[in-house]
Amino acid sequence: MQGMIISNPKLEFLRPVLERWFDCIDRYNATRGDNEAPFWHDEKANLGLLSTAAWMAEMVTLQNTPTRKQIEEGERNARADLFIANTEQRAYLQVTQRWPKVNNLNLTQALQDITADAKRISYASDLKLGCLFVAPQKAMQSATPEELQDMVDDLQKERCCTVAWYFPYAYRKLRNEAGHYHPGIAVLFKEAHG
Repeated sequence: MQGMIISNPKLEFLRPVLERWFDCIDRYNATRGDNEAPFWHDEKANLGLLSTAAWMAEMVTLQNTPTRKQIEEGERNARADLFIANTEQRAYLQVTQRWPKVNNLNLTQALQDITADAKRISYASDLKLGCLFVAPQKAMQSATPEELQDMVDDLQKERCCTVAWYFPYAYRKLRNEAGHYHPGIAVLFKEAHG
C-alpha cells in the first residue's frame, strides 16, 4: 500500500523525489534483510533517505544548510534541516518525526509545530516546508489491513500540502526488539508562510 497526494502545485517538483523515496526504503531493507526497517530510526535517518532519493531524482540537497533570515532588525543566521533543489525550484525543510499508535495518529499539533519552526529558517520569499515523518507502531501484533486503510484515510485528512505513505505488505510483520510492529512510514509536508 503506497501513494501520495500533492495538493499544492508548488510542491509538484517533489513527486520524483517521493517516488524514489519508496525505492530507497526497499533497497535498504533488501540490503539489511527483514530484521530492520530504516524508518524505525529518527528523523535524521529518514532525512538521509529523502536526501538520497532527491539525488536519484536528479536534484541536489544539502543537510543542515546555513540560511539567512530577514527580520525587522536586518538579517540573522539560521539553519535548515534540508535544502532541496532542481534547476528551477528550491525549498528549505525543517524536519521532525513521530511514532504514534496505529489507531491514533493525532498529527495535527506536530505538523503545526514543525511548520512554525520552518517559518524561521529563511527569507519570506523562499519556499519553506515543515516536514513530518510518521512511523506508526502497534504493540505486540501487526496492523490489520483495515487498520492500515484507516491510517491512510487519516493521513489524507491532515491539513498539509503533500502526503506520501508506504506500508508495503512485506513490512507489516516487522517488529523491533521491544515487540512494536512498524508497518511503514508516511511523510507530510506543509508550507510555512511568512
